[in-house]
Amino acid sequence: MSYWSYLKSSYLNVFIVAATAMLCCFMLVVAGTGLAIALLVAALIVFAGILESVTSYLQRRSFYRDLSAGAADVEHPLWITEMIHRPDFIEGEIVYDALRAISKAANDDVAEYRRQTTDYREYVETWVHEAKSPLAAAHLTLENLVDAVPADDDAEAVLRKADALEEELDRVEGYIEQALFFARSETLDRDYLIRSYSLKVLVTAAIKANARAMIAARVAPMRKDLDIEVFTDEKWMEFILGQLIQNSVKYARPEGAVIEFSGRVLQSGQADERIELTVRDNGCGVPEADLPRVFDRGFTGENGRSGKRSTGIGLYLVSRLCDKMGISVRADSTEGEGFAITLVFPANKMHYFEH
Repeated sequence: MSYWSYLKSSYLNVFIVAATAMLCCFMLVVAGTGLAIALLVAALIVFAGILESVTSYLQRRSFYRDLSAGAADVEHPLWITEMIHRPDFIEGEIVYDALRAISKAANDDVAEYRRQTTDYREYVETWVHEAKSPLAAAHLTLENLVDAVPADDDAEAVLRKADALEEELDRVEGYIEQALFFARSETLDRDYLIRSYSLKVLVTAAIKANARAMIAARVAPMRKDLDIEVFTDEKWMEFILGQLIQNSVKYARPEGAVIEFSGRVLQSGQADERIELTVRDNGCGVPEADLPRVFDRGFTGENGRSGKRSTGIGLYLVSRLCDKMGISVRADSTEGEGFAITLVFPANKMHYFEH
């Protein structure tokens, strides 16, 4: 805050001092005092006003300067009162005390919110782990029932029903897995181990984990140019690829469905070298109007509203987790021809630690 800015904000005081000086000068002249004496008194009043103004400005300058700098530069404004000293003038004391009270209340609310969020996340994680046990038991029970089906005319119908039930169990297990990774996405850095992995190994693991769904939908996997090493976390990447596979399976065409995994290296040997993994299918695709919003939370689009039981969470989680891991992600599609997601891995391992 400059002195002139302070004067502008104190224009009423300036007016009062000037008016008082002029009035005193006029009264002295009217009373018969010499003009020189009247002007001297007026000058003394003006000088006293200027001296008071300068003294007041110097007293307040440090506080307001620190307050302005803190509001502009402090990473978290709730801690601004910890960055400035309590002033020694009444207006500043009132402002400081008010800011401190607001800051304390806001920090208490934030702490309570974080505690509730942590408790909720831990509950979800515990629930997910507990829910997996009865699901595993249901899978095992179903397999035993299928093995015990007698070879008669009704066996084929029973097996079809068993396959349908197995598919539903897999779907429930997938939703539970989504809930777990969604809960952990806020604290990914605590459960994230960066190592060098082959794209072929990562893709193969994801295909095996989702093989039942792909077989049921008659989706054939294709792998191309995947002998490339990337730095990532195996568990999180398998989940991301699994979400992309499940999305492709959901919108696969009835006959000749294919999902292709292809890799390539861009700007090889240069500072901005990067590796792209593209997951492309030949399903129904996404309308051009829906494409910019496919990563929005809860967005299902035109295709999702046509009986596909879409939740709008899968691609949102893909985008969220990729952002946390420093991996770029983009979507491309031609309606009626297919849909593609491209993951861009930085070739430099240090990028992940900087991110």
